[in-house]
Amino acid sequence: MYAFSYGGGGESGQLRMSFDSGTVTRLSMAPRKKPTPQNIPITKEQLVGLDPMTAAFLLAHSDNSDGDLKVCDQTIPVFDGEWRFDLVLTPKRKVQVQKEASTGYSGYAAVCQIRFKPISGYRPDDPNIKVMSHSDAIEVWLVSLPGTAMYVPYRIVFPTDAGSVSATSTSFHVEGDRRATLKSLSHP
Repeated sequence: MYAFSYGGGGESGQLRMSFDSGTVTRLSMAPRKKPTPQNIPITKEQLVGLDPMTAAFLLAHSDNSDGDLKVCDQTIPVFDGEWRFDLVLTPKRKVQVQKEASTGYSGYAAVCQIRFKPISGYRPDDPNIKVMSHSDAIEVWLVSLPGTAMYVPYRIVFPTDAGSVSATSTSFHVEGDRRATLKSLSHP
């Protein structure tokens, strides 16, 4: 199951999806949005092979923690409850990230170009879809999460009708697995 709640600016909502072997089996949204007849319909076949965690966090894996550009060589199928689209990542460059705070990240980032490929659930004349699907300015900086083989987003940049928007992570915190800790304490 995947659940997402949001609130702010006078708006709030919830999205819940159930999965079976990567296929969406149940969907609930609040507030519920009325389908628009102009939207390209979503088919059952387009809801197969999805991974909500990879889609939500742009997760990638590599044993090389030094800005491995191979993490950029992937296509992430996404269904956000309304739109079905693919995020096609390709390697762009490797950059050094300098720690700006005591909790900040320092090391290399793999910078990936992202192509937004709309599939269904959207109006073809939606200006946001047009901007994102024709842009080569969308990118994500993926960094190795310390102590794991995972890469996570450090910085995301994307265009909008009003200009470019970016978001940068300020810190990462990894906690050990409690079961592993308890297990190691029980075996001297």
